[in-house]
Amino acid sequence: MSRNKDPSSLLNIQHDYLHERIKGLQQPKEIYCLIIDRKVEAILYRTYTKEQLLRIVASVEIIDDERRRNSYMAAIYLCSKTIYNLKCIMADVQTKRYKNAMALFAYQDEQTNPEATSFYRNKFLNNPSVVQFFQNNFNEMNFEYNAVETRVFLVDDKTPNSMPLYYNRNAQQFVIPQIKKVASSLLNLMISMQEYPFIRFYQPPDATYEAKTLPELIADEFQLQMDGYCRANDNYPTPEVSAKTRSVLLITDRTIDLYAPLLHEFTYQAMANDIVESLEKEDVYRYQSENEKGELSDVQVKLNNENDEDWVNLRHSHIIESSELIVNKITDLIKNNPLMIDRSKASTSSDLMHIVAHLKGFDEERKQLTMHKSLIDKCLDINASRKLAEFAADFEQTCCAQGVSFEGERNKHLHDDLVILLARDDLHINDKLRLILIYAFYRGGLIRSDFEKMIKFVGVEDKHIPGLCERCFNNVDKLGFEIFKKKIKDQPANKQTFHTINNEGTYNTSRFTPGLKTIMQNVAKYSLDREWFPYFRDKPLDEENVDTSIDRAKGKDFSLQSSSNTLRNTRIKANWANTPSSSSGAGGGASAASKRFGNGAQARQRQRIFCYVAGGITYSEIRSIYELSNSLNKDFYIGSESILKPRDFLIGLQNLGDNKKLDQLDLNIVRESQESNEIPLYLYNDASIPKPRQAPSSSASPSPHPQQHHQSYTIAASPMNKSIPPQPQFGQTSSFEKQVAQQQAMYVSSHGAPNSSGHYQKRSSSNKVPVLEKDDSAKSPSKRSKLKKLFK
Repeated sequence: MSRNKDPSSLLNIQHDYLHERIKGLQQPKEIYCLIIDRKVEAILYRTYTKEQLLRIVASVEIIDDERRRNSYMAAIYLCSKTIYNLKCIMADVQTKRYKNAMALFAYQDEQTNPEATSFYRNKFLNNPSVVQFFQNNFNEMNFEYNAVETRVFLVDDKTPNSMPLYYNRNAQQFVIPQIKKVASSLLNLMISMQEYPFIRFYQPPDATYEAKTLPELIADEFQLQMDGYCRANDNYPTPEVSAKTRSVLLITDRTIDLYAPLLHEFTYQAMANDIVESLEKEDVYRYQSENEKGELSDVQVKLNNENDEDWVNLRHSHIIESSELIVNKITDLIKNNPLMIDRSKASTSSDLMHIVAHLKGFDEERKQLTMHKSLIDKCLDINASRKLAEFAADFEQTCCAQGVSFEGERNKHLHDDLVILLARDDLHINDKLRLILIYAFYRGGLIRSDFEKMIKFVGVEDKHIPGLCERCFNNVDKLGFEIFKKKIKDQPANKQTFHTINNEGTYNTSRFTPGLKTIMQNVAKYSLDREWFPYFRDKPLDEENVDTSIDRAKGKDFSLQSSSNTLRNTRIKANWANTPSSSSGAGGGASAASKRFGNGAQARQRQRIFCYVAGGITYSEIRSIYELSNSLNKDFYIGSESILKPRDFLIGLQNLGDNKKLDQLDLNIVRESQESNEIPLYLYNDASIPKPRQAPSSSASPSPHPQQHHQSYTIAASPMNKSIPPQPQFGQTSSFEKQVAQQQAMYVSSHGAPNSSGHYQKRSSSNKVPVLEKDDSAKSPSKRSKLKKLFK
């Protein structure tokens, strides 16, 4: 892709890992079709473009889509080892859909899905036709995790809210399967990045809520799966892994910081996903864009483009700074463009956008700038109409600061301020509910009568709203905070917080720093409290003498002494490592690691620090990970099952009650457990092959695998099986022979002649958007935004 080749980017690491393994199986002058399942599809197209894939394979097809027979192609199956996928492959074997095949199965611990493991061993591998078709070319690799940003990963892309999964009693039967799934994803992440981490987990002393052991259970399962992988691959950890400073994996859950999911954030990414309705509810931004002819068209985009350098550079900036930077970028574009039209009348930002719309050329850059300018203005307009920065945010920050204002004075009238805010008509009900929860956390709980009075001040006519609010409050105790006090004189609920308050910043609306930033900072220093965050098993040989070049955090004296060799441990293995074991070839051995990383693995000494938050992460916590990576000489990464917006957190709270049943919770793991293993009959599309009888359905519900007929990306398709309608192609040819010749010519151009070293060709980036630099001119007094007074 056109994004910068940052070696620390999860997207680039996953891309290179997949590329190396797919290319490593191929033989010169052979034509390959890549067969993937829908889970892999989501992973693959975050790290590859269609054009890039078609330079290493001739076709990409979905494993359960209706596919042509391509008997002149060899198939590469890149998919999960599920019963459904294995049956689809066996159908291809019976119909002789491809010339031969090789497998790149996603590595999976045998205990994670024992039924699939049994089917694979007893029915798949014991089928002589399958063995002959694959010629024993079965391989495994560790790639199943969803890299969504440079430093952010998710277990899957189909779980919008994972809070109920862990904290709702009705979902308890799926907690252990989900933990196995999380551990498998973490294992894939570590192996693909060539890491063997120390494991730490969140263990609050004297905690009484049900999910208190969740981080430890994940740590235990991850260690078991890591041990199992090393047992099956006695060459792991490789010498390259052992030569590096050992990484650290911290496992925690959503209970660690209850403020972060509720506060109004004023950085571009967080604010846009919080208050812009289409982004808040549907993860898309809709706006109108003007073209060169002056015509308006409706546009819909997702804010997940790591190739958009403006987005990457702006997303963690304060919304005011983002606005100034984008205006400067637009002004420079107009100023430096020789084909510009008259700009003498450009007195407003709308005039600037009209000029940009009529510039000839710069199509991609103009689209990106228009989108960002439109979205930033939308955020500023919503903020102004709801007066979030003027009133709500300052109240929230003061509560998080234990009642101390930006000026350093204690506010003794926060209750009165809250009542005034709840009575405002310009605040949304979600804003008001967030204010009540934040105030309740600050006070250490409320008595029910106070809560009922506050709900009356909200002033909503909908009779369901008070019930939803009370449901949120009743369920907070599932996250370890008793929010309701029985008597007014009862002691406040005592829950340890880890966030910090910075009064030295520019904006009083941005004083709050999420607790995870402080925690991860201490992880990097090896100064994190061992009682609250114990090591699971292995720990540094001498933590008190860990080498660190990081400055001491303000107000903290960690008394760290220096020792250059402490973390460069020799190869560390579990007790079973001394027993004989056979290698399964999963993930490749030492030679594969050397080939993949070359000398760079040894040269790269930046330690990696990982954090996994079960139950969801917030955009403020994501921003903190980038800030730590920029300020400390280490690479930080964060992951979860979902990214929680404030609205998601409130919905999650409502769904923790016993009245919410499984079918109301929208959990991906529940849907997966209900899917049938019966494959579509059209996969047996050769009339000479007897089709298996479809098992009669016990219900009239639609098929759990609805065929959406995803487009298969191909250079050319075989004309055989004319009963199947032709699929979309990237080029039309007059004959089958010309199609094959076209594919072979493309392979020669992409791979080089036989026995020559192939090179992966990058897409042209002539229209690459320049990086936005935060220069002094962007912050000059003459260009200072009038809106800054709203943020003090």
